[in-house]
Amino acid sequence: MSKRVFHHPEVPAGETTVAWRSAGQLEDTADFRQWLDREFPQGAAELANGEESETSRRSFLKLMGASTALAGFGMVACRRPESYILPYTKAPEWVIPGNATYYASSMPRAQGATPLVVTTFEGRPTKLSPNKLHPDAEGTDAFAQASVLDLYSPSRSRNFLNSGKAAKRADFEKVLSALAADKATRIGFLFGADDSPTRNSLGKVLATKFTAAKFYQYEALTGDAADVVLGDGVKLVADFAKAERIVSLDCDFAGTDSQGPVTPFFDRRKPEGKAYEAAADASRMNRLYSVEAAFTLTGGMADHRLRVAPSQVNAVAAQIARGLGVNASVAEVVPALEDPIQIAWVAGLVEDLKENAGKSAVLAGSRQSLSVHLIANEINLALQNFGEGKPLVALQKETNGLGNLTTLKADIDSGAVEVLVVMTPSNPIYDAPADLKFGESFAKLKTSIHLGMRTDATGYAATWHVPAAHYLESWSDARSSKGVYTIVQPMILPLYQDCVSELELLLAFLPDDGKLLNGEGEKVPHRRPMTRSVRPSRTSVGQGTPLGRLSFATDFSQAPPIRLLVLCPRATCRHRWSPPRRARTRWRWFSPRTPRYSTAAGSTTAGSRKLRIRFPN
Repeated sequence: MSKRVFHHPEVPAGETTVAWRSAGQLEDTADFRQWLDREFPQGAAELANGEESETSRRSFLKLMGASTALAGFGMVACRRPESYILPYTKAPEWVIPGNATYYASSMPRAQGATPLVVTTFEGRPTKLSPNKLHPDAEGTDAFAQASVLDLYSPSRSRNFLNSGKAAKRADFEKVLSALAADKATRIGFLFGADDSPTRNSLGKVLATKFTAAKFYQYEALTGDAADVVLGDGVKLVADFAKAERIVSLDCDFAGTDSQGPVTPFFDRRKPEGKAYEAAADASRMNRLYSVEAAFTLTGGMADHRLRVAPSQVNAVAAQIARGLGVNASVAEVVPALEDPIQIAWVAGLVEDLKENAGKSAVLAGSRQSLSVHLIANEINLALQNFGEGKPLVALQKETNGLGNLTTLKADIDSGAVEVLVVMTPSNPIYDAPADLKFGESFAKLKTSIHLGMRTDATGYAATWHVPAAHYLESWSDARSSKGVYTIVQPMILPLYQDCVSELELLLAFLPDDGKLLNGEGEKVPHRRPMTRSVRPSRTSVGQGTPLGRLSFATDFSQAPPIRLLVLCPRATCRHRWSPPRRARTRWRWFSPRTPRYSTAAGSTTAGSRKLRIRFPN
């Protein structure tokens, strides 16, 4: 096959346009001409003449011969290290090497916990899937799938830091003990936007112990406008199964700005039905209108998308309110649209919303201004989209009464907060609004403790940084997007022994000694129980005599719960019995004569006159 020869077209007569292939050709320097004349780069022309060619060949053979000799003499005994696969000494329940084990858990998030089914192999989580048996099963997104990689990330925080430098855990525990002992300390706790009932309960207990304690919440991707419009701790949940028309005002509800389970939304996008079991019917489908400045996942699926500048989202919302006849004072002061294309687009949207009143949802993005949220709320009220059986429901969370980042800055500046414990997954030193100047106020704190999985800007700026445990390594609880109580259970022990969960750090503030327990806690050494021998008050004990009717010479009323060991020398019978108050029914015997056993009456039989009582320490 011949080499293809490209025939460039000839330059037309009278053409004055000059083109260059690169900036070097335009500059036409001496170095560029030298480089252009050479066919190969520098170092490839060592074999320029015969003498240099011979020298290079000889040197090459010397080096290769030496390398081969070293490989033959020095590498003969090298081999891969041997590793022996040993079976379990005591195999865990339900674990078969090579077979997956599945556990139900959830991922705490600001918009609501995501129910998950975690795939584990020999105790190591490897895959996350949606829990379809959960009442709020909503699938998983890219953030949930990537969260399992955070567990094994080599950039995870592993050690304690003191002012950005490596420190020992014992030094931090001394500081924690001093803080826990001082009940008058002006301490503040900064949480994330997720809803955890256990954390809320611990917050109430901490508020009782520390009289000056204050609590706040902050996450970078959630705004405060919704709390102002709907009320403190109230969030808007959309039921997309009941929404025929959906309007997104820069709200990426299918991506980073969840407003409720999105699985019903995707089911309504299929004209053949959820499982493609029926003939195509366009009336089953919903219709999505999207108004946004940047391209999002929601905007990419929209039936009608209007691209506007970020400052024009408020004007579009006000234009929709005017078209629907909504009497909103905020919309009256917003300038009207002037672009005829935008006006025609909004006019078609308004007519569609009027035809589907009570079956539509207007959603404002969490990053939008208070004005956009107020207008969207007035539109939904006018269309009667709120209530039972309607597309929108207002849900009261348990996180009411928490301050935001603005109130935290004011409290730090006024001296109301001198010690701050940062537990939010965000990085407030980095992602807080620039005009707030939160970093300047953060530096005024006497003591600041940062709990995080990364040594970010907040971790280095804090007095103490504590490595946080992954949600797959710790126990917790949460509420889903619709408020369903959900458990967060660990799949594996913390990979790094110093990692502490959020609840474990809060629990350390409850006792006055400030003891920090994480993972499996302290290991108590096993001690052998002491044994005392007593004799019954009767002169003889025969077969079939219930021990519950015997009276002992020793008073055991003040003794701890006992474990009774009955020895039968003649019948070589050994029987252990625990009183019913300990609610234990495990017992065993080694005898042809099986003793009688009753937990209700607390009785058994004995064949000897000597009883031995064992007291556990």
